[in-house]
Amino acid sequence: MIRLPLGIQTFSQIINEKMVYIDKTMYIKPLVEGYKYAFLSRPRRFGKSLFVSTLSEYFRGSRDLFKGLAIDSLQPEVWEQFPVIKLDFSRLSSVNGIELSTTLRNILVECGSEFGVEVKGDADIEFFSSLVMGIHKKTNQRVVIIIDEYDKPIIDRLGDREIATENRQVLRNFFSVVKSLDEYIKFMFVTGVSKFTKVSLFSGFNQITDITFNKKFAGICGYDQNELEQHFDQHINKMIAEMKVVRTALLDELKKWYNGYSWDGSTRLYNPFSVLSFFDSGSFQNFWYNTGTPYFLVELIKRERFDITATENMIAVEESLSSDDLDRPQLKSLLFQTGYLTIKKRNRQQYSDYFELGFPNHEVESSFSRYLFAEMTNTEADLTGIYAAEIKVALQRGDYETFEKHLKFLFAKIPSNLFIPEERYFHSLFIMLASLVGIEIESEVNTNIGRIDGVLIFPDKIYIIEFKYNKSAEEAINQIVLKRYSEKYANSGKKLINIGINFTRENIDVMIRE
Repeated sequence: MIRLPLGIQTFSQIINEKMVYIDKTMYIKPLVEGYKYAFLSRPRRFGKSLFVSTLSEYFRGSRDLFKGLAIDSLQPEVWEQFPVIKLDFSRLSSVNGIELSTTLRNILVECGSEFGVEVKGDADIEFFSSLVMGIHKKTNQRVVIIIDEYDKPIIDRLGDREIATENRQVLRNFFSVVKSLDEYIKFMFVTGVSKFTKVSLFSGFNQITDITFNKKFAGICGYDQNELEQHFDQHINKMIAEMKVVRTALLDELKKWYNGYSWDGSTRLYNPFSVLSFFDSGSFQNFWYNTGTPYFLVELIKRERFDITATENMIAVEESLSSDDLDRPQLKSLLFQTGYLTIKKRNRQQYSDYFELGFPNHEVESSFSRYLFAEMTNTEADLTGIYAAEIKVALQRGDYETFEKHLKFLFAKIPSNLFIPEERYFHSLFIMLASLVGIEIESEVNTNIGRIDGVLIFPDKIYIIEFKYNKSAEEAINQIVLKRYSEKYANSGKKLINIGINFTRENIDVMIRE
């Protein structure tokens, strides 16, 4: 069985120890021949660091590592070697601007020592200049600069605007010197989770090209369907035997859980970390949730009273998926950049395109739902998951008493400071519960005479739900009947059940009619 490179981001180790490696070297030539300065944004745990490591070895001329890979047949017999400055900004302290500056200088000095170059100066920009010019002078070659996770010192501190601003200024000063070093630079590649603060950070360095949405590089990170089936065939067969399922069923479930990311609206990709974790653990789990959700993102969602039902109808243009204001961060762009939303479809127009956004897969949607529901109701995330699962079982069995009891328990835990007296608030919370445990749900379903709040679809039954706030469950049921919502599903062959739910600050009133 070929070993899985779980948690390993070093190209040379994966190749030398003959682990599973998905070849991405075909992207190197168009990248380095088409651009001198390039920037790529992808979510966490999506393979950016592995590509950075691969690119570093390419410029170091480590041809033996690339035997049999795509780039091997595209290159001349002799590979040119360049000095490579590889910096991982996730190593930097983000406690404050002073700490960030100190640790930044330390890793520049550390990098210089690898080349036998003394790095010094009175400011961060002088340290960086000293490093680049010192290496150039010693090797008589232009330098390759590769920076991974450039935005981590800012992203980690977005909950504290003052510190985030300090850290941004340190990094802005660092990047400001790049333009003056142009003659000494062969190529520069920068990655990050988010494009947050991109413009202001690189303001003195405006020749960098953002390849995030460039269709030529849509598959530069992540696994497409062919890559998954080709490189993980042994592991797929092992899971088929253990789970006692047919191949198509397993692949369909893998696609449902971990596929769906896209930056061009057509290329669909799996999250590498989730796929590797699945094959390692031998079960479908929510690995995304376990990697954590940024605190600042949760706070922004609560502040803007985000309606989860809006994710199915969210549109954006490329410019709106960038954010550059620490005082007014844009929720839509941050949800996209951190991987909670992806491009479901790219619509072509005469002079510009626009995107339709949505959750990429079940894992991400349930992660989002579990974490956000827990934050908005002051409930432990694990407890939310348990009760949501029991609600699903109750609905499957037609156990309405348990359904109502668990629903009331979860919603009763909403503290007064988080309570929002609006129907859409409770509607969103209910959608989160359903999404969390994989209930097939349709929200805001249009009919010829109205719009259904929610439809829960099970193999043998369909629940049609209407929500009310400060009215009555009976009024909600009457609306379903009056507007003949069930007619849309009359030919489904399934049992149709109407549920009216009324929320008040003090109570939840549920009425169910078969």
